[in-house]
Amino acid sequence: MRLNQTLLLLAVLVNPLASLAAADTAPTGNGQSYLVAQVDPRRDDSRPVDKKETDDRARANRDSSSNSATNVPRPLKSADLTECRGEFALCAASTCKPTGRMIKVKEAGGKTTKEYPESVCTCPIITQEIAVMNGKPLSGIAGLNEGNMNGSCDAPGPGKIWSLFSPLKVYPQESTNPPFQMRDTIPQTCSTGTGSNCWSYECTIDKEPAANGVRTATCACPIGENPLGAPTQNGEFLAAAGAYFANPSSACSMYPVSIPNFTDLK
Repeated sequence: MRLNQTLLLLAVLVNPLASLAAADTAPTGNGQSYLVAQVDPRRDDSRPVDKKETDDRARANRDSSSNSATNVPRPLKSADLTECRGEFALCAASTCKPTGRMIKVKEAGGKTTKEYPESVCTCPIITQEIAVMNGKPLSGIAGLNEGNMNGSCDAPGPGKIWSLFSPLKVYPQESTNPPFQMRDTIPQTCSTGTGSNCWSYECTIDKEPAANGVRTATCACPIGENPLGAPTQNGEFLAAAGAYFANPSSACSMYPVSIPNFTDLK
């Protein structure tokens, strides 16, 4: 993993929801962000992150960020970032439920594993129409050596999909009534509760869509883990779940898919 690719991941992890939080006057504290998505199981259409694009975005990141290259979390260098094209499930605004089981996750770029308490999260599947609405390509960034991925964008089996990363602002939100109506992402800071991490994890496509026809996937994710396999270190985190609840902060106690602080990525 080149340093420029590392800086690119930091840029896409940190900027999208932090910018939304600022625009919506939601406090961000020290929280940083990530979103998750999954590759279309019908396609094997992956490509490495473009070097020129990576270099340009990394240069912009160096110019605008106070985080120097020496502060880049080393584990990201072995994450094996790849852009996987196709439909994906976006869990960033979902709450989750503990299963009472443990889930095995990869650490150190897949060199070791660790077990965490497991949660399950229901996430909308993003279509070409939604991607176009956001002015984004229908693709997500994967950590092929992270989560429980096995080095490829290939679906892990029939009816299975991966959770990846894609910064979308408008997509079906779990917290609307009825669930999964198209709304803006509105992040909030949680000072209580524990978040779930769904980046680069296996999901199962739900047989029945939501009431409004939105297709969903159920993802098994670890509780209290940062995107690189280590335990979270901070009591405060950013989450987009619960934005349309009558009491949005109630989502903080529902193991929401969370956005880790920068220090959690070190």
